Amino acid sequence: MKNKVKKIISSIAAVVFWIAVWHILGIIANKNLLLKIPLPYDAVKAFVEAAGEAEFWQAVGTSLWHIAAGFVAALIIGGALGMLSGNVSFSKTLLSPLIHLIRSVPVAAFIILAWLWVPNAILPSFISFLMVFPIVFTHVEAGLLSVDNRLIEMARVMGMSRFGIIKNIKVPTVLPHLRIAAVTGLGFAWKSGVAAEVICNPTGSIGALLSDAKIVIDYPRVFAVTLTIVILSLILENIIKLLWREKKYD
Repeated sequence: MKNKVKKIISSIAAVVFWIAVWHILGIIANKNLLLKIPLPYDAVKAFVEAAGEAEFWQAVGTSLWHIAAGFVAALIIGGALGMLSGNVSFSKTLLSPLIHLIRSVPVAAFIILAWLWVPNAILPSFISFLMVFPIVFTHVEAGLLSVDNRLIEMARVMGMSRFGIIKNIKVPTVLPHLRIAAVTGLGFAWKSGVAAEVICNPTGSIGALLSDAKIVIDYPRVFAVTLTIVILSLILENIIKLLWREKKYD
């Protein structure tokens, strides 16, 4: 209990420290800037004002749907193909160039390329999927390859079926790796999904709010929307950690 309290206090202290740094650097920078950097108070004030708008929460819901769809699709497809790659060597050889391609191409380039063929309403989900897919694939594949072959041989000698080996040995070994991929990939899903919304500007999304605020040079609102993205990302990440406790698979 004491360790949890210390951890919470340390986290709060770290947040307060960086807010203070933001405030101090903002005051210093604003003396020489034509367009002022919003200070923490300005950003929080704009956030509170935005939170009172129905349009704001509709945009949040739309973006949550976009990003969640791509994220879940990446977990399912990336996990399935990762399992396939870990079990069949030819699949690993076949899929490896695709994984390296997705990893190496910048997000902005993918967004622009996909924008040529993918509808605006689907593009954020597609980009979120692309960014999370290689993370899930790699972690699941690595987890599967880490399974002790001697344990599998022992199970076969004891008469365990192939399905039993997958269910009782391989899946429990892979699940902690999948959990790490989910927590790590969620941040990438948010960043890439919102970036796609900013570029393709689908109506009623967080990315559209960011783009609109930038056009009218409402920088406090830009910071407020960015703050919303950070808060939502932290909330969802902690929900995953809470619902998918690592100790269940130790």
